[in-house]
Amino acid sequence: MGWSRPLGLTYGGGRSSTRPFPRSGRIPGLLRAPGSRLGPTEDFREDLTGVGMTGLQVLHSRIARQLDHDYLTDPAGAHSATMDRRQDLQSELNACDTA
Repeated sequence: MGWSRPLGLTYGGGRSSTRPFPRSGRIPGLLRAPGSRLGPTEDFREDLTGVGMTGLQVLHSRIARQLDHDYLTDPAGAHSATMDRRQDLQSELNACDTA
């Protein structure tokens, strides 16, 4: 299913294009939002005690999505760093629930 008519968007210094996004897939001038997964090579705080409940929930969601991705794409299963992060997050969420 494609677009029935050109969009005619303007981006990147005023040039006009009929494509919705540049070939690179990035929109110039916009910051890239973090992905929905948190891979084993991405930064992760070692001390989660200063992270609020909302931050913990976001991290937990990203880790859960990474685990889903790992199990679906790697026959060996999830990466050990991701499993460790999940355990750390669960411990901190449990501590918040009992406080």
